[in-house]
Amino acid sequence: MKTFLAITIFAFSCSSFAWTAHDQAGKEYSFKFRMAGQTLELKQSAGSYEEAYERAAQQCFKFFKGPGKVSEDRGLDIIDVCANPRS
Repeated sequence: MKTFLAITIFAFSCSSFAWTAHDQAGKEYSFKFRMAGQTLELKQSAGSYEEAYERAAQQCFKFFKGPGKVSEDRGLDIIDVCANPRS
């Protein structure tokens, strides 16, 4: 019984640490993407630059791709633009 109680307390304390790790105050990051005369400016709030960059790059791709399919060359151009934001 003591072992079960100790395991339960240990499991609860470990999971509570995981919950607090995601409550970081988000910093706002700004990204600017330019392609074919169009400019897309995005502001992302996230705990790290990498997380904000990933979200912005995904939104950038969706914006420049538009609805439907694109050719392979156009897709590669969009990926290049979204992978290299301008400041």
